[in-house]
Parts: sequence; structure tokens; C-alpha cells
Amino acid sequence: MKKIYTLTMMMLFACVSQVSAQRYLEEVFDDVTVTNEVQYGTNATVLAYAIFGEAIPENLMMDIYEPEGDTETERPLILFFHTGNFLPHPENGGTGGLRTDSAAVEICSRMARMGYVVASCDYRLGWNPLAETQEERVSTLINAAYRGVQDARTAARFFRADAIDGDNDYGIDESRIVVWGQGTGGYISMASATLDEYEDILLPKFITEDLIPMVIESINGDIFGTSYGINPFDGDTLCYVNHEGYDSDFQACVNLGGAMGDISWLDADDIPMVSFHVPTDPFAPYEEGTVIVPVVNLPVVEVQGSYIVQQVCTTLGINDVWADSNLDDVWSQAANLNNDGYDGLFPFNRPAEMPADSGPWEWWDPETNPNSDNGFLTNPDASAEKGRAYIDSIQGYAASRLSCALALPENPCAGGGPVNDLCDSSIDVNDLFGGAVNETQMSETFSNEGASAEDDLDIGYDCFDDNNGEAPSIENTVWFTFTGDGELYNIATSDCGGTADFLEGDTQIAIYEGSCNDLGPAGCNEDIDFDGGNYYSGLDFQTEDGVEYYIMVDGYDYTAFDLDPATGEFCLEITQTIVSVEEIDLIGLQLFPNPATSVVNVSANSNIDRIEVYSIQGKLVDDITPRATQVEMSVESWETGVYLIQVTANGITATQRFIKQ
Repeated sequence: MKKIYTLTMMMLFACVSQVSAQRYLEEVFDDVTVTNEVQYGTNATVLAYAIFGEAIPENLMMDIYEPEGDTETERPLILFFHTGNFLPHPENGGTGGLRTDSAAVEICSRMARMGYVVASCDYRLGWNPLAETQEERVSTLINAAYRGVQDARTAARFFRADAIDGDNDYGIDESRIVVWGQGTGGYISMASATLDEYEDILLPKFITEDLIPMVIESINGDIFGTSYGINPFDGDTLCYVNHEGYDSDFQACVNLGGAMGDISWLDADDIPMVSFHVPTDPFAPYEEGTVIVPVVNLPVVEVQGSYIVQQVCTTLGINDVWADSNLDDVWSQAANLNNDGYDGLFPFNRPAEMPADSGPWEWWDPETNPNSDNGFLTNPDASAEKGRAYIDSIQGYAASRLSCALALPENPCAGGGPVNDLCDSSIDVNDLFGGAVNETQMSETFSNEGASAEDDLDIGYDCFDDNNGEAPSIENTVWFTFTGDGELYNIATSDCGGTADFLEGDTQIAIYEGSCNDLGPAGCNEDIDFDGGNYYSGLDFQTEDGVEYYIMVDGYDYTAFDLDPATGEFCLEITQTIVSVEEIDLIGLQLFPNPATSVVNVSANSNIDRIEVYSIQGKLVDDITPRATQVEMSVESWETGVYLIQVTANGITATQRFIKQ
């Protein structure tokens, strides 16, 4: 039997602990106490509709894992949702589908031994994967996912009600709740983390050919499960209210092999997310693709997988809480080998002979599981040993990031800023360099001349090449950083005196989003690579609101650039060139439909003078001068992804995000 296939798995056994028995980062308890069959709510299930002719009330149950012997009374809570294809086991054809699945019990027990309270939750099942039409398969699936979101939020309210107005029987901190889903549960966890309002569901793929929404709020209840849903045609109750008046939100999300119903659900103010995924998963796409019904392989609906989700999380700055700290444990190093710099994404690459192994963390008892043969088709070497080895990675990678996202005591991000010798944002550059070199002056341009100050553009000093642990010389890579305001900026280099003759040779400028380290671009998401020569003015790039950008001058091979040999001066200018996205309302900018696959209509309340379209990397995609109040733009040739459409009308410029599907 082949036991461990990847470098990721081999690295699991390295000794990398930096602290001894640190709660929430390591297992500090020997055992757990499990309270079985706890009811967290009651709601209507359609699973037995064929028998009863109506939805009937179902008690929603969970098992609660707590660290045995723990004296803490306010502990973070994880709500865990198992896999199962929204169908009961064994009818679902899979080896899993219960809150007592091997992987579910293992993960819940481990996280409880780390100090968490963990609730393994059942949720309402029922959809029709074998429906004759794809529309019916989509409709019944989005309804199942919608119920799953209602149930997840009901569970959150159950614990908050007990913590706030009850006896807090389970000793939870109601301000720190994680939603964690495996497989089908991953769809629930990501939807629960991102669906803010009913209107998010009203996308073309979730509307029938007769233009009827597949989910109707008055019939299905609201997205939180806090309003009754009544079918007006037969009076059937489809949603009951549980624990009304308490917060339904979460503070962090973990997705284990699931996908997101639509990337448009993801906004900059959503909670931090961690994803684990096999890139060759045949059922839940890693990037973007159509969900396939397991076993029978029928197509359902297009979704976005972990790679796209974490890419957009990085772009929007959602995971900055840990990404800015450059976590460098063995699990982070393993993930970074394959995640293209998207901190929060852990790809599990499988060997070529078994690419369809979508859940290598799963195992079961072949003697008692009626679907064992189906399981071995995609996971032929399944075993407890293999599953636990993968869960080692899941536990290690998730633990540090959840600790940061929840701001738990002694979390690895507590100090703030990158974890590098010379990249602490509190460093006084005057102390480092004696006031002679690489100081920053904040204004609409900034340079290494003058004293440090702050301005409303939030441009600031970040860090320098650490020069092998020694204080940086003037011939080293220079980093600057500033926070984007959803605007277009111009970047230029000069000597601050106008001659620009001291920048000898080629001076390279690169701009990155998210977390970068002080040794160059390794692990960073490169946006712009510009070979500037001696002087350059006019490199425009579009920012996203709230995203931190790192600007590196030279450093690709950690080579030096030449400062003015007489003065040591270097100047980097960043100039704001358009007004912020807050101007949208002033010109009545609208984009519809959004997302779109073929055309997008751009409208304003006065003639549009110019439309510029930028990719999320800041590259100009289209530039037109329509002189009309509404313009239909073809987007068929655009690659799938996020774009920024900048519109100028009546002397006002505004920018709005657009998603090409």
C-alpha cells in the first residue's frame, strides 16, 4: 500500500513547534467529552414529501465535543457540517453522510482537544439529483443549500441564546463562532459565510425559464431562517422560526472540499476563509466548473471552487488578518508550494494514477459500509492512517489561521504586521538609518527625503531587504506600501530633484497585493512588473478598496539598485488620478446584469464621456467614448473574473466592480 504521496505529507512529521502546548495551536487536552443528540432547532424537511404529501417538522440534532477537564468558560465554537450530497446515507451512494463519519469525528475531536467547543451538526436533506431536466436538478439543489444555510445560522443562534440569556451550558464565547463544512457541508459553510440577503440568490442560473425564482423568500423563509415560509397554494409550512432575536453571523469559515454557489456572493466585508481542496476533484470544481452528481455523473450547475474563492479573498483583503503576518510553519510552507500565493488555500495534489480522489481525508469500515465499493472507486487506498495524515495538514494549517481570525490569546498574528526581522511597521526609519537614507515623506507623492508623516492616502514605509540579517545598506531592495481606495493611481520614479540620472541601468518596479515578505516576491501575488529604465512616469494601476499594495523597487534576484551616490536619495511618487468609488451615486452609475456572460449595460444619469475597463491586475481591457447615457458592452471575449469599470460623465469619474462569468 502506498501510504504518503506528496511532499506535503512528508513535511507533516517535521518538528516545527515554536511554543509548548499552546492552546488553540496544539492539542493541549488528552481527551474530549461528547454530548450526543442535542437538539438545536426544529424545521421543515421535504425529504419525506413523497410519503406525506407535505413538508413535516424535523428535529435538528448535533453532537457537542468539549475538551475534558477544561476550566475555561468562554471558548470559541466550531459548527461542523458533514458531507453527504444533501441525501441520507446510504441512499446517497457515498461512504459518508452522517455526523458520525470517521473524518467528522476525527476533526471534531482534534479541535476540541485544542480547546475549542465543536458541534457536529445534522442539517435538513433532500433534493432530486436524478431529475430528468437540469433545471429541476438546479432548483432542488439550491433549495437544499438554502435550507442548509438556514440550519447553520439556526445553530449559531442556539448557542448565542444559551450563552446570552441561558446558563451558557457549553461554555462558549458567543463572539467567536466558526462555520466549518466538509464536502457538501463546505457548500453550506461558504454560503453561510457570504449570503447576506435574499437578493444574492436572484441570479440567472437560479431563475427558471419561466422567469420564476427557484427560491422565494415568502415561501422558503428568509436566508437566516428567522421568518416563516408558507406555500400559498397549499398552506404548507416550509420554514419555522428558531431562536429569534439573536445574531446569526460567524467570524471565520473553513471549507473542506466544497465550492461556492456563485462568486458574486463574496464581498470585501465577508469573514476570513480557509479552503482545502483536491485540484483534480471530479465532483466539486477546484477553480470553476459544473457540479456533477456523484455516481451517476449528471451535470447540475456552474459554481466557483476553492481556488477562485481564495483568489478573490486575497484580492479583496478578506484574509489579510493572517496573510499580513507571513505565517511560516510547515503546513504554510507546504500549502505555499501550490497555492499561487493565495494564503488560506491548501491544495492537496494527488498522484497521477488516482486524480479523482476528491476526499483523501475520508475513510470507512469496508465490512459495515454498504457503499464501500463506490468509495474505493475514487479513493482506492483509503485507510485510517492515510485519512489522519491528511487531517494533520488540515488541523495544522487551519489552527493558526483561525487563531488569528478570532484574535485568540497568543495567536501568531497578535503583534500585527509581517513576521520578519525588519518589517515591523512600528520601526522608526530614523533609528535604523540615522535619518540619512530611505526616509519617507507622506503627501500625494512620497520619497526618502524629509521626515515621516501620514496623510489621507495612507501611504507608508513598509520594510527593506534584511541584508542577511544585517542593517540594510543603501544598495538593497526598497519596499513601500499603501492601502488602495478603489481608485486609479500613477506611479513614477525620480531623484526628487528632476535630473533622474542617478538611477543607473534598469530599475524594476513591481506592485503586489496582499502579504509579501522582505526577501522579494516569493509567495506574493504579482500585479505589475515594469522595467522602468532610468526614469518613468505614467504607470497607471487600479486599486481595490481596502486592499494593501506592496511596491517593490528592484529585488527580483535580490540585486541592488543604485541610489544617488552623493546623497543616497531615492524618490517614488504615487499620484491619485481619479476620484473614489463614492462618486458612483453622483452620476447614477449602474451595471446590469452583474455578473454577466455576454453583455453588460453601463448607464449613468448624464452622457457618458468615457468608459475604461481594467482587469483586477490593473491592465486596461477596453476604452471607449460613447457619448450616451447607456451603453451595451460585449464581454464575451473577456476572461472569466473580476473587472473594474471606470466611467466618466459630466466631469465626475466613478468605478464599480463587475464579474464576468
